[in-house]
Amino acid sequence: MMCLRSLPALLLWVALTGSAAQAPPNAGLVLWLDAADASSLSVNAQNRVQRWGDKSGQSHDAMVDEGAEQPQRLENAVNGHAVVRFSGGSAFLGKSIRSAKGPVTVLIVSRRLPEQAGVDPWQRLFSSRAQTADNDNVLPNFAISLAQTTAYEPTVSVLELQGVPIGPYAVGRNAVGTSENFRGDIAEVLVYDRPFASLAERQQAFQYLAHKWSVAVPSHADTWTRVGPLGTVPTRTHVYLPLSDQNNTGRWELDTNLSDDFNGNTLDPARWHVNNAIGNESLGRKPALFTPRNASVSNGNLNIVFRKETLPQKYVELGFKDYTSAMVRTRERGFYGYYEARAKPMNSAASSAFWLAWTGFTDNATEIDIFEIGGKTKGAALDRSYNMNAHLWATPHSKEHIASGSTWISPWRLASDFHVYGFDWQPDTLRWYVDGVLVRESKNRHFFFPMQIVFDSEAMWKWFGVVDDADLPSTFEVDYIRMWQRGP
Repeated sequence: MMCLRSLPALLLWVALTGSAAQAPPNAGLVLWLDAADASSLSVNAQNRVQRWGDKSGQSHDAMVDEGAEQPQRLENAVNGHAVVRFSGGSAFLGKSIRSAKGPVTVLIVSRRLPEQAGVDPWQRLFSSRAQTADNDNVLPNFAISLAQTTAYEPTVSVLELQGVPIGPYAVGRNAVGTSENFRGDIAEVLVYDRPFASLAERQQAFQYLAHKWSVAVPSHADTWTRVGPLGTVPTRTHVYLPLSDQNNTGRWELDTNLSDDFNGNTLDPARWHVNNAIGNESLGRKPALFTPRNASVSNGNLNIVFRKETLPQKYVELGFKDYTSAMVRTRERGFYGYYEARAKPMNSAASSAFWLAWTGFTDNATEIDIFEIGGKTKGAALDRSYNMNAHLWATPHSKEHIASGSTWISPWRLASDFHVYGFDWQPDTLRWYVDGVLVRESKNRHFFFPMQIVFDSEAMWKWFGVVDDADLPSTFEVDYIRMWQRGP
């Protein structure tokens, strides 16, 4: 796997709510290098650093590489705190932290002054190289590097990975060899042998660094996504409560107009609209045309089919050819509440999607993707990728497209069975669930307008690959959709 470099840019300050954190999260912290703590640095009379002590309690101290220039401790450099200055010929090395493969989370605060600029690109901030035969950009080795040669203000660089050992490590250069040495200042390094367990914990780390260093933080600091398996999943004891809240702490009230168990033989036309390839509604994603016959109810499920078939010439002239699918959406719109569907994605490269949308106005267009899944793909792990996103397409004030998305990698192929997928939309928070377990949480900064519930399948050739005709027809099955509003 290539492209493991983190490419931090100069990002605007993101206000973090709550009081300033006085320390980073402690659980799983395996390396903590803090230039502000003079007691952790061994320096000579010229203030040159010989050893950078690990404050995590794990004794993973960093030593100056033999033959390398000693970096310098610079007092009162950032927000009244000291930093360690790297010259482009200095670096620290540390021994192996974990030999087994697993998750890792790395946060580094660094900066570059104008007099330090004009250097070669791709300078290493931190690297781990368990396998010396491979460079730092080939798993299980990894690195955080800077791609810019200009000066930049204090910035947090972040790397989150799964399935890697940690160390031997280097700070300021490649873990083996002397290529791509860093020229600039490093203030603090935090390395965890696990992912952050919640948005609150993730924000604690950023809040701690932001307050301490007056640092620019990544724009995704207000979003958390699970890494690894779900762990223990809740047992359903109450059918008409969200799986994630069987104790009903939300005091949920079922919205019967936006809920459907699909137990009949036909789709309720008073509740659902099926796009029918006429009018000004979406015709589909080319080359697959939305047609009503691909949406039906049977065996207790809503069935959306993606199939190969010849299309009339009038659609071919519009760019639709050889494939059809369907879009089904509620006639009414829902607002804040909990949306839950039990579903099984189709076993082909055609998409299976469960989303909320309102695109009826040129000055108000929003979309929240609860999932977009390619059930059978040729790309690595794509058929296990639970893709979540939120789009702001237009507002009365702007036509700027704003998107915030992430992916949880499931231990199983998502098209192999039915699972329960939930989404909790609240005025301040967006939360995504799989089988009642939280997999993503994000602050709600843009989504304050009612939207329709949508199920569809599209030809996402550029993302999931071109569908294999041998897999067609394929069916996206939805057992039920339920929507609850939070009670008083």
